[in-house]
Amino acid sequence: MRATGKHLSKEEHAALRTLLLTGINPSHAARQLGMDPRTARRAAKALSSAAPAPEAPADPVELRRLRDRISAVVRERDETARRAAKAEDIRGAVFGLVDGPLEPVAFPALGRGEAKAETIIVFLSDLHWGERVDLAQMDGLNSYGLDIARARLARCFRTIADLSTAHWSGPPPDRLILILGGDLVSGEIHAELAKTNEAQSIPAVRDLVGHLVAGINLLKSSLACPIDIISLAGNHGRSTMKPESKGSAETSYDILASDFLEMQFRDDARVSFYTPASVDALFSVYGWRIMATHGDRIGSRGGAGFIGPAATAARGFKRIAADYAARGILLDLVLIGHFHTPLQLEEGFVNGSLPGPTEYSRDGRFRPHQAQQLFLAIHPRRGVTQHRWIKVGVPEEGSLYAPPPDDRPLRPRFRVPAITTRSPV
Repeated sequence: MRATGKHLSKEEHAALRTLLLTGINPSHAARQLGMDPRTARRAAKALSSAAPAPEAPADPVELRRLRDRISAVVRERDETARRAAKAEDIRGAVFGLVDGPLEPVAFPALGRGEAKAETIIVFLSDLHWGERVDLAQMDGLNSYGLDIARARLARCFRTIADLSTAHWSGPPPDRLILILGGDLVSGEIHAELAKTNEAQSIPAVRDLVGHLVAGINLLKSSLACPIDIISLAGNHGRSTMKPESKGSAETSYDILASDFLEMQFRDDARVSFYTPASVDALFSVYGWRIMATHGDRIGSRGGAGFIGPAATAARGFKRIAADYAARGILLDLVLIGHFHTPLQLEEGFVNGSLPGPTEYSRDGRFRPHQAQQLFLAIHPRRGVTQHRWIKVGVPEEGSLYAPPPDDRPLRPRFRVPAITTRSPV
């Protein structure tokens, strides 16, 4: 112990204060430093009674800001908790999800039942046999004439045979229905057609029938199923200058071509013909009720602006469905031509054409469509299982049939600089 009566040095005061601030008992601190315990107790008493330095009063604006911030944090925390609880409820109660790994679902293989044969429907319309479309007047887009018509019709029949055999799956086709849907010849119903046609109606019918016979013989040699031919009258094939409601089928060059065709196959049991006296052909395939008509008498005329013939055809389909429903016949499928525009609508299909775009469609600024015809497959239970557009044009007949180049850029070749608002110097 240090000597009595000697004052503590600065270093001793600091050491004692340090020990006392650590919470050590004053007597123990005095014993460690070798001093009088009373001195240590007085120092501890002085430390405990010392008042803290007064702090500057807080800014009330800052206090308000801090309280608002704390309230916002609390609200955000509560909202996050509520959302998390709601998400867990949705996962657990609605979707039945669990936090663990999901079990993979196995779909058992279906047993192979007895395959059903299907029926093919080919809608061949708007051939306009004998019409001439000039390549120069069409800006190189399309051309048409007798030679091109013969080549395109041959490509069409070859494609039908190929789709029905090499590209056919399942049992061989049960039946092939060939619909001659009108406008087989160009006719002379317009003065300009009478002047520019490459062949008049009677020679055009004679030439067309020969190529139809060749096409049907190709189908007969490729397929073993029966072939049914349904013939309809169009507007271009009429023999009167104005459309007539009475006897329209009997006075049509389209029906004359069908009569010549029927005479050619009158001794062939595999080929049968159905030529209604009406402009409509109603028939059934596996119970599916199908109605085919050319399309010029569907109760809807005129265009609808930029929509094109789709709106006119759709209105016509609705009127056809309502007409037959009033007779107690609910149609499952409607097939028309006339508009030269391949379309699939709610009630059925609109066929394309063999000539493709013409000077008339160019003047109307109609969207040009390639020469094409409709190919359908009908399943006994599923109805229409496939539809294909048989495109029959080649690049030599117009730029419309040239495929796009493989290296066609996705962006413009030249970029235009953006307009600036900076004033010129």
